[in-house]
Amino acid sequence: MDNLLFPLLLCHFLADFVLQTDKMASVKKEHFSYHKMRQLGWHVFTHFCLDLLAIVVYFCWFDSKISFWALLLMVLGITIVHFIIDLAKAPVEKRFRDTNFVHLFTYIIDQILHITTIYIAVWLVLGEQATLLPTQLNNYSKFCALASLVIIIVYFVGYLIPYILEVLMPGFNLERKSISVTKQNGKIILTKNQEIPVVSNKELKAGRYIGGLERLLLLIFMVLQIYSAIPIIIALKTLARFKELENNRTFAEYYLIGNFLSMIFGVLISLVFIYILHL
Repeated sequence: MDNLLFPLLLCHFLADFVLQTDKMASVKKEHFSYHKMRQLGWHVFTHFCLDLLAIVVYFCWFDSKISFWALLLMVLGITIVHFIIDLAKAPVEKRFRDTNFVHLFTYIIDQILHITTIYIAVWLVLGEQATLLPTQLNNYSKFCALASLVIIIVYFVGYLIPYILEVLMPGFNLERKSISVTKQNGKIILTKNQEIPVVSNKELKAGRYIGGLERLLLLIFMVLQIYSAIPIIIALKTLARFKELENNRTFAEYYLIGNFLSMIFGVLISLVFIYILHL
C-alpha cells in the first residue's frame, strides 16, 4: 500500500503547493463564477495528471494484479472530491464570519481532508491498511515520503505561519497601515484616514521564500548533524532585519514569534524526516 499511498501524497503536495500559482490559490476565496471554475478546473487537472502518473508507475512496476481501471476510477474519485473541497472552502469561511481563526482552521482542515481522502481511496482499492509513520519502506516509497516532507517544511509551513500570526497578533497588518492625510492650502494636515502599503507583495513573497530556505537549511544541518550551524542561520536572518527590529517594537514581536514558530516546525518535521530516512 505504501508504494501507492506515498506517491499519491507527493503528487498532492506538488500540485497543491509547488505547481499551484497564486492566481489559482486566490480564486478559491472568490464567489462562484466562470473564472473560479476555470482556475479550479486547471488546478484539479494538474492533480489528475500527477495522480495518473503515480498509478501508471504502481501498475507497471509493483502490482499488476489490481485492475488499472480500478486505479483510474480511484484517481477520478480523489480528483472530484478535491474539487468539491476546494469549491466549498470559500462558502464555509463566509458562513463562519471569515475571521482570522477561521482562515487558520480551514487551511489546516483543507489539507487533512485531502490527505484523508487519498488514504481512504487507496485503502478501498487495495484493501490494505497503512500508517503515515511506517516502520519499514522501500526506496521508492521512502523517496516519495521524504520529498513530501521537504514540500511541507518549505511551502505548507510557509503559508501556515502567517495564518497563526494573524490569530496571535490580529491588530498587526504587515501589508497595509492606516494614516491620516489631507491637503489644505498646499500644506499637509493629518486629518483624513488613508491606507498605504507598508511592504509590497514582492517583499512578502521574498520573506516567505527566505523562511522556506531557512527551514530547508535547518533540515539539511540536522540530517548531517551539523548543529553548530543552526545559530548562524538565526543570526544572519536577524542581522538582515536589525533596523526594523530596533525601530519598530511591534514588528520585532511579530518577527520573533514568526521566527520561533518557523524553528519549531522546522525541528519537528526534520525529526520525522530523519526517522523515515533511517527506516
